[in-house]
Amino acid sequence: MSVRVTISAFLVATFSLIATLLVHEADLNMMYAAFCCSPYFIILALIYFHFDVFRKKFSGLVKRKIVFECGYGFLFYCFFSFLLPVFLYLFTLDNAYEHRYYADLVGVIKEMLPWMLTLSAFLSLSSGMMITWALTSWKYVMFTLFGLLVSLPVMFALSTTIRTFNELREERLTQEDNIKNGRYTWSCSMSNPTAYPVQLYKGRFVFPKDEDYEFTFSEGNIVNYRGVWGQAGGGSYEQMMALPKALDVTWYSFVEDTFYRMEGAIDYNTLRTLFSTSFQEKGANKTIDEHYNKIILGFAPGGVLVIWVTGTGRRQIEIGRYQAKKVVIKATDEYKGNGAYGNIFNKQWRETVLSDTSIIPSEIQQALATKPIPYGYWDKLRIRYQLQPKFIFSSDIKAFDADFEFYNAERLVFDESRRYMEMEDRGLPKDIYIKWYDQHNNRCAARFIFDEDETFKNFASFFSDKRGDSAELAISVDTKTKIATATLSNQTGKKMLLKTEIIDYGAHF
Repeated sequence: MSVRVTISAFLVATFSLIATLLVHEADLNMMYAAFCCSPYFIILALIYFHFDVFRKKFSGLVKRKIVFECGYGFLFYCFFSFLLPVFLYLFTLDNAYEHRYYADLVGVIKEMLPWMLTLSAFLSLSSGMMITWALTSWKYVMFTLFGLLVSLPVMFALSTTIRTFNELREERLTQEDNIKNGRYTWSCSMSNPTAYPVQLYKGRFVFPKDEDYEFTFSEGNIVNYRGVWGQAGGGSYEQMMALPKALDVTWYSFVEDTFYRMEGAIDYNTLRTLFSTSFQEKGANKTIDEHYNKIILGFAPGGVLVIWVTGTGRRQIEIGRYQAKKVVIKATDEYKGNGAYGNIFNKQWRETVLSDTSIIPSEIQQALATKPIPYGYWDKLRIRYQLQPKFIFSSDIKAFDADFEFYNAERLVFDESRRYMEMEDRGLPKDIYIKWYDQHNNRCAARFIFDEDETFKNFASFFSDKRGDSAELAISVDTKTKIATATLSNQTGKKMLLKTEIIDYGAHF
């Protein structure tokens, strides 16, 4: 009997330690701690099984032994579990290196509390089962042990499910709280025209409660390589924080050899509205929830600053256009001692940026060598008209989606669920790409690439420079003639903008 009791106590302690580790999905540190502390809990189990004078005395007062064993065992194991950090605190007093881990005794107990309570629960439950049912013979010991082992994966799966549910719930509640308080996970990126590189000197976001945050763009990309107007280049780190209500940003324009500074409010309400609203876009196999998570600062010659927001999908919206002022900044001691790379006060660095073909391609350098800077050009790209895109498709096209890219760097995506689009101010189209599957399940598409000069002239002549007028931008696709057209029309006239052939990619696109 003594051998059976000893082995049962050892097995109970081992099972309880394993179960605790599984339930807590232990990391290596916790596994190491459990291994080091396992002799202590094995001794506790042996004491509980062998020295049971008090337990036997009290157990005679209750009828249901399993209930008593579990209750009594939980109190017993909890008491000695809480003594463990106390022992560790006392036994390491003569060793300063080891004692530093247990010097904050209350903190150690708080940290170990979930682990100790879980272990005490498993120890009391398995001990109660062994003492109540199993110790009468080896057969029952093995049967009970088998039942405990079978329960391990069940406990692990259940605890994992509960933990995952709680994490998702906590994440949802945190996200709701963040949205309620105006906090989002986002980053900021810079943009510039290819021929006119810039470098951030100082940047500062001002938040709704007047806190501020200084930001920089990535060290590996302090100047955009082959930058494209409206496209994100070098960026700041993505993090959870409020959206800015104002900016204080200073940058250097290499071609102009000029510093600009924009200090002032930006459209916080629009930012908040966009970041708070998710949108759906059609993926390869299913519809995907997308959201905005990036602010793009576009720096153009003349101190022009345009701000867009973009995100995980293919949409991009302009927030506003702001005018910076020229400022004179002299090199501080911080910069004087720096080398050439990245030092905007170093002539060698400035010349390197302007001659580097990976920043400004050689063909662009040559083309612009004798041309003046086209001040006002980037404001021309922002011209808007009251437009309502409308689709006129052959009857055999049931499902489609379309990507719109505008000259003002905005992007719009929609599918057949949104065939009707509102009339609103829109930029001039730059690229429209429509794709669908035909009746034979072949992938087809129509792409409209609008010439810049011709498109701006066509819109100006159609609206007669009266931008308050409105028009439909009709996209027509005829699968019989294999021709697609883009046409401006309203009550007073119609103008063909572009005609293109349908692309038949085939079934294996």
